[in-house]
Amino acid sequence: MSLELKAGPTSLERLQTALGRLFQKHGFFPVDRENPEFPAGLTALLLTEDPQRNLEVLDACVILPEALKPLGDTISRWVAGPDFSPVLMQRYGVARAPAVVFLRDGQYVGALNGIRDWSEYQNDVARLLDGPAQPKPIGIPVRAASTQGACA
Repeated sequence: MSLELKAGPTSLERLQTALGRLFQKHGFFPVDRENPEFPAGLTALLLTEDPQRNLEVLDACVILPEALKPLGDTISRWVAGPDFSPVLMQRYGVARAPAVVFLRDGQYVGALNGIRDWSEYQNDVARLLDGPAQPKPIGIPVRAASTQGACA
């Protein structure tokens, strides 16, 4: 009798499975470019990263659809994978993933970082969506260190 050991899925494979469920089961759309255009009305944008760095990313893929369920079709649902999330995090002033950015007619309304208690999450979503558009946080560009043009 021989026992075959097989490696489990990688963190990115687990994320791809979770994203697939968001697309197929919960009506999310994938962000497939650095400058996405979102439809008029309310938008929820989930920003992710490799779950190897933060397991909360996988939790957010389960919790967010449930938190948005009471809103029905009144909110457009989008998700950015690890390839496009860093650019969008910078644009919306988000410090870490997972995060949900809320937009109304393309205008920044607010963002929720990390995982929260269920009732707190629902209350925060309702508060953001009922409130006015907010000034978009200032994104700080991150550039590679360079010695060109440095003062001596």
